[in-house]
Amino acid sequence: MISGTDTQQLVTGSLLKLRERSYPSNSNAVRFTMRKDSLYIIRLLNIPVYSLFKQGKIDITIQPTTRFEQQDTARLFWQGIFLGTIFVMALYNLFIFYGVRDVSYLYYVLSIAGLGLYLGFYYGFGIEYLWPDFPRWDTFCYTIIVPFTNMARLLFTRSYLSTTVHMPRLNRIIQVLMVACGGLMLIGIITFIGNVDILNAMVTVVGLIGTLVLILMLVAGLLAYYADHYEPARYFITANALLVAGAILFILRETGYAQDNFYTRYIVQVGFIIQVIVFALGLASRYNSTRVELAQQRIEKERLALESEREKKAMIEQQKQELQLQIEQQTQDLKMQNITLEETISQLEESREKLSQLNSVKDKLFSIISHDLRNPLATMQSFLKLITQHHEKLNEEEKKKMIREAQGSLDYLNELLYNLLQWSKSQMHMLEFKPEWLAVKTVIEKNIRLLYLQAYMKQVQIETFFDDQLKIFADKEMLDFIIRNLVSNAIKFSHKNSSIQIRVLQMNKNILISVSDEGVGMSTTTIEQLLQANLGNSRRGTAKERGTGLGLLISKEFINRHGGILKIEQRKGKGSIFTVELPCL
Repeated sequence: MISGTDTQQLVTGSLLKLRERSYPSNSNAVRFTMRKDSLYIIRLLNIPVYSLFKQGKIDITIQPTTRFEQQDTARLFWQGIFLGTIFVMALYNLFIFYGVRDVSYLYYVLSIAGLGLYLGFYYGFGIEYLWPDFPRWDTFCYTIIVPFTNMARLLFTRSYLSTTVHMPRLNRIIQVLMVACGGLMLIGIITFIGNVDILNAMVTVVGLIGTLVLILMLVAGLLAYYADHYEPARYFITANALLVAGAILFILRETGYAQDNFYTRYIVQVGFIIQVIVFALGLASRYNSTRVELAQQRIEKERLALESEREKKAMIEQQKQELQLQIEQQTQDLKMQNITLEETISQLEESREKLSQLNSVKDKLFSIISHDLRNPLATMQSFLKLITQHHEKLNEEEKKKMIREAQGSLDYLNELLYNLLQWSKSQMHMLEFKPEWLAVKTVIEKNIRLLYLQAYMKQVQIETFFDDQLKIFADKEMLDFIIRNLVSNAIKFSHKNSSIQIRVLQMNKNILISVSDEGVGMSTTTIEQLLQANLGNSRRGTAKERGTGLGLLISKEFINRHGGILKIEQRKGKGSIFTVELPCL
């Protein structure tokens, strides 16, 4: 400022420490002295460091110092009252949080503190009282404070309205906005540390995200109340309605999309006061409801405990009576046990005798298995050694004879191993009994085909007699084994050029399968041994075929699984008849 020879050089600006400004005020103001009736030339030099401070037009207002100080005092008074209210409500809700440990109170305290810091920055309390020596922080702080405040608002909304449970889709939008706010806060910290000037863009983006957060809060409250009928949402809607409208107007004014007037500047503070009051009532109501609910739960637990105690007493009395009855009953049982003790001892003696017999059969079985497994293998080994080492000394007839003997040993060994496998499965209960309806014709013809070569080699004719429509209810694999074993034995003990008859008929509720041959037959003693013993004695067939007796043992076990019986008869004249009687169902 220049007047004749009188020159005053004054400085101010947002990036100067408060004590370095010509007039220590948040406003870009300078104080100078003007003489009455004098002409002054004012020269203004604007040096914008950041893009946020670049202006195309600068308005200058000159007013008396007293008026400026009156206006500044009024600003400090009313804004101080407002910020004091924010501080008091933050402390009030913080104390409630420590009392009830409801995280909603903590998030609400953080949102109040964030808004208080931002308005303190906006109205100059930051640079004047909180950080007067850090003007660059005063320029950048909104890029960190506002996203932090929005994150606290989102967390409060999610906790207060229980969006995770009641509104999962809206909860996902809240999570997206929280990520956006976190990203903005991180960018703000980076730009402050690195002194990167993107302040103009940050004002727009922070304002846009803040608007979305406020709109979402209101929408969440409406959805929670009208869609999910969540009662605490009433307070949320009432508290946020005016605040959201005022905050959106404030953001639009700050981003240049709305004019600067009383409504766009101060309606957000009115809305915040209303929000604080309503939420104080809402949170208090929620706190009281929680206390009432906890009290009811405690009363219910005490009632249940009393009922449980009564039930325990009644149960103890009932148990006493039952115990008395049990003692009387056990006394009677002991008397009966004493009476039957001698019968039990007699039965144990019989069981011991049967067990001894079973052990004898077991020893005999393992003896046969070890003997019959070793002999055919030794025979095959001898024949093969003779054929391979002395084949040039043997004529064709001798070679054929040895090959036939080796083949016979191999067939016998194959049959022994198969029967042994079936017997082992039956003993270990690995064979599952699965009866089904089977066509008799199909079963008989299939097993005759499998034994055709054996019958053909001995020139034995197999004849069948049964109704083609006849069906039997039996386990397929077990029935196949029974029929093959009976027919194979009949072939083994038949003479050449003889015949075997297979008959199947239904008698009352049973199916009878009989296999008769014209072979060597057997004595009455042999028949009794086969029917009574667990392991039959092995006999050679008419062509010196060897057997183990395992096949008939397994067949008898399979017949028992079906609930049937095996009959053996001496055929008149010659041969034997084996008859299997199985129930239809």
